Amino acid sequence: MRKNIIFLVVALLGIASFSKAENVSIDDFTIKQGDIVQVPLKLTNTNTNLTAFSMTLTLPNGLKLLGGESTSRFAGTIEVGSPDTNVYNVCGIDLASGVISGTSGDLVILTFEASQDFKGGYATITEVDFITNDRRHVRCADSSFKVDYEPSGNLFIGDVDNNGIVDISDVMSAVNKMLGKNVSPFNFANADTDGSGEIDIVDVMNIVNIMLGKKSS
Repeated sequence: MRKNIIFLVVALLGIASFSKAENVSIDDFTIKQGDIVQVPLKLTNTNTNLTAFSMTLTLPNGLKLLGGESTSRFAGTIEVGSPDTNVYNVCGIDLASGVISGTSGDLVILTFEASQDFKGGYATITEVDFITNDRRHVRCADSSFKVDYEPSGNLFIGDVDNNGIVDISDVMSAVNKMLGKNVSPFNFANADTDGSGEIDIVDVMNIVNIMLGKKSS
């Protein structure tokens, strides 16, 4: 309920008057499969009376946005909603201090989580709309950033469920993943035995061979 109110307040603050665009961006970053990182959302602005914002963040498969934290520039409330699997609505409103301070630097800190099978990709920031304390809209251009990945730190080819051994449970997990089923825990890097970027019958057979002490193909 609180989240819906925040989104509604941000939407109602503005009126149909538009000002000069500002620049919002996230630098390219790398995340390890299965890890969580915090990344700044940066704002360079000419208007000095910005008090609220909303935007849409579309992420590559396997990357989630968990939430946002305020910074010294923005001491307001930040809300994150996800109407779709990879699409997030991010908004914030600062009614306490009145306006976003300064004209450059980190606006908020966003927390991202990568799944065990995250393979990287590009993300986009669109529909960026700031609102001034005199209720004018300030629109920003769309932008994009690249998210690279590093394999999970516990790389052990064939150990799909991360229990330290390769056994029949790993084979069944790989089969279920190949069939499109939801499998957890699932270490994609360990299951993708041939580095093809997908889990298929080759990986299943390789895991069987590893389990039996044979050389995988």
